[in-house]
Amino acid sequence: MAIGLTSERSRSDAHWAAEQRVIGPGLQAVMLWSKLCVEHAEGAMLTDADGHEIVDFQGAGGVNSIGHSHPRYVAALAAQLTATPAGAFGSPARLDMVNALSRVLSAPLDRIQLYSGGTEAVEAALRLAKSVTGKHEFLSFWGGFHGKTMGSLALTSGARAGLGPLPAGFFSAPYANCYRCPLKLKSPSCGFACVDLARDVIKRESTGAFAAIVVEPVQGRSGNVVPPDGYLAALKEVAEEFDALLIADEMMTGFGRTGAPMAYQHEDVTPDIVTVGKGMGGGYPVTGVISTAAHMSAAPFSDPSASSSSFGAFPMACRAVAATTDVLVEEDLAEHARKLGAELLELLRPLADEAPLVGDVRGLGLAIGIELVADKATKEPVSGEVLRETFLALLRAGVLVMTGGNTLRLYPPLNVDADLARESAGVIRATLTGGSR
Repeated sequence: MAIGLTSERSRSDAHWAAEQRVIGPGLQAVMLWSKLCVEHAEGAMLTDADGHEIVDFQGAGGVNSIGHSHPRYVAALAAQLTATPAGAFGSPARLDMVNALSRVLSAPLDRIQLYSGGTEAVEAALRLAKSVTGKHEFLSFWGGFHGKTMGSLALTSGARAGLGPLPAGFFSAPYANCYRCPLKLKSPSCGFACVDLARDVIKRESTGAFAAIVVEPVQGRSGNVVPPDGYLAALKEVAEEFDALLIADEMMTGFGRTGAPMAYQHEDVTPDIVTVGKGMGGGYPVTGVISTAAHMSAAPFSDPSASSSSFGAFPMACRAVAATTDVLVEEDLAEHARKLGAELLELLRPLADEAPLVGDVRGLGLAIGIELVADKATKEPVSGEVLRETFLALLRAGVLVMTGGNTLRLYPPLNVDADLARESAGVIRATLTGGSR
């Protein structure tokens, strides 16, 4: 694999410096650490301003579902740009999107409303839950991430420092993170004690207006934390106890990422509301709220203009969803993600024993997390500096990854070539163990 960064990055450095004359602070850490300036991207490969090739396992945080510059996607969006690029009226693109989504959505979750950003869709899901239930309180989970606007930020515990006061009616409980169980228990003998605690939180914190549980089927920002089988079903039972809804935030996990069209489909459970995005548009900024026809008909959510978005249903967005969905279905990429993800996990799991800094390796499909610790016995997280140096070592070796907390997160395209993925896993393994490929 003739990839990786050399010391010569003069064009990239000049490019980055020129951008920063106008760009404000607050970019993602991996962008600031790498100062990567991409001039060309195809499939799972990036080429920077200095001609270096890098394997993209960062995938724009899971957005790059069908690979960069997929020919079918490029042709579809190029044609749409010369036809009808703007306006939220009915269009051939929207009809094509509806037909494409009918291959993915299944009853009773067969209605979608489009938005342009993840946090916008989460806010809409909260409004929908309020409309359906007539209530206004929500439970979310430690380590989750749902957005940066007022309601979605209130759902995101651990990321609110300095941003208060927050709206009332939001409370949180521990997620089923079995590597770092806050209750110091072991699954499955614990009997989902964390779910029992969530139930108790609702009983103690709610004023009797509890509307919904909001949960990621796999927690992305915390390092692709996969809960035990049955977790979502247990949460659904809790929601039903309180005459509330279950909202599955599938921004990271939907549209094949975990080896199923939607991550909730790994269990015998159907959420009431699902939020989707990222991989759904293959790189175009489009997200959505999926629910039943009955729920979507609830007022005020169903009132004219009450659930619309300025850009969500524009023809370009609809064309991007249609093209991406067709590729995902016709190339059977969810199944490819399931098989290849399982293989990559088997290749990477030995790191927990072999690599001094690796405490845990987990994942589902092509959403994989490698958690770095300073001490394997105490599970003390590595410092931010160690995380940064590890990220840069992988980048120099030619593999770009995502980070989250103290975890390396892997999001290759769902159609990544299997040999390239295996070789990249070998690079990761060699870099983290200090060995050779």
